[in-house]
Amino acid sequence: MPEPLPTPPEAGLLNAVRFGRDTVRFLEGVQARYPDGVAVPIPGRAPLVVLTNPDLVHEALARPETFRRVPAQESAALIAEHGLVQSEGDLWRQQRSIMNPAFDSRQVRAYTNDVGRRVERLAERWAERGAFETNLHREMTRLTVRVASTVLLGEDLGADRAEQFHEWMQTAGSEFEFGLGSVTPDWLPTRISPEFHEAAAGIRGLSEDIIERRRRLIAEGEEDRNMLTMLIRAEDDPDVDYPADQIRDEVSTFLIAGHETTALSLTYTTALLSWHPEVRRRVREEAETVLGSGPPTHDAVRELTYTQRAYREALRLYPPAWAVFRRADRKARLGEYRVDGGAAIIMPQWSIHRSDRYFDDPETFDPDRWERRDPNDVPAYFPFSTGPHACVGRGFALSGATLTLARLARDFDVEVPEDALDDLRVTPTLRPAGGVSAAVRPID
Repeated sequence: MPEPLPTPPEAGLLNAVRFGRDTVRFLEGVQARYPDGVAVPIPGRAPLVVLTNPDLVHEALARPETFRRVPAQESAALIAEHGLVQSEGDLWRQQRSIMNPAFDSRQVRAYTNDVGRRVERLAERWAERGAFETNLHREMTRLTVRVASTVLLGEDLGADRAEQFHEWMQTAGSEFEFGLGSVTPDWLPTRISPEFHEAAAGIRGLSEDIIERRRRLIAEGEEDRNMLTMLIRAEDDPDVDYPADQIRDEVSTFLIAGHETTALSLTYTTALLSWHPEVRRRVREEAETVLGSGPPTHDAVRELTYTQRAYREALRLYPPAWAVFRRADRKARLGEYRVDGGAAIIMPQWSIHRSDRYFDDPETFDPDRWERRDPNDVPAYFPFSTGPHACVGRGFALSGATLTLARLARDFDVEVPEDALDDLRVTPTLRPAGGVSAAVRPID
């Protein structure tokens, strides 16, 4: 007979307030005290289940028919309701089948080569500026959103639209930030800010413009293997049934998901390299050996082994997707425990990745831990989630970020203040409040 998950001794309302006010600290406390997880009753809402055991996490994520994605609601639904990161069941299988070729090895190579060309131009601009100060997160967003739009959607947003998109994402981050509103009773009304309405309309409008231009190019005979072309061509398939605005939802979803976590992870990895000069020195020496003249290419990635380890280690300490969220479709058994139907389930990479139950010296930035352990064999390490709904763009992120880090570290010292990541905001991703200031200096 399955047993209930333990409940923290404090009252449900008190725990709900703690979760809403300081989500990360609450999760770290639960991780330290409970080896498998907890169920927190929250007045007026479904119970909150926090899983702290990676074996239970993997089991839950392998059962999408029982532990389902949380549907887009309220403000999130204003951007996209049925994109690949929200859809379930037959719709998800249909969309994943159509899109899979857009994420195969050939497209990973194309994506990485485009990253190489763009980071080369970025390095040239930085070199021309000499020593300067900048918002590192903004720089990385400009880079990644243009690559993602080019490779996935067949259109380079350009500098101005990339800058505008960054501003929309800042507004969205503020709207989605966790707080006491995350644990108030479901029946209380919520207010969506006018600024977010404007940002959501901007993202939808941009998506529609991109789709319309792509339709015209297809009608003119252009052949391209990008994701958007595949979605549009699939409309003629009698076996494909799109809900209203499905293609727009996919474009909006991938404009966000295709760049955001990579931009954040590049920002956090660069900060860690700044704080650990010996690691940065080894990344630089590897880049000097591996990268030739001209834009770096996909062929260099497999030789950038230490840089890859540094990036994977940054994903452990600062996972941009800090938790995976699910909802129990019905009362179910999970391991030896019973989970109530309707329970909101959080599986936090942040606290599991930093647990001393699974990692030696978990707070230490140690890229060489991934020389001693294969990350694919460590259940407690899941920066791209796991199971059928694991991140489809994992190969894009790993290869593109590795190339970017190596190219910039080869020629620049990027110094980030020690307190730059002290104020990270908990939204669906872990975002820096107000950006990340950095001083860039070409090396002698």
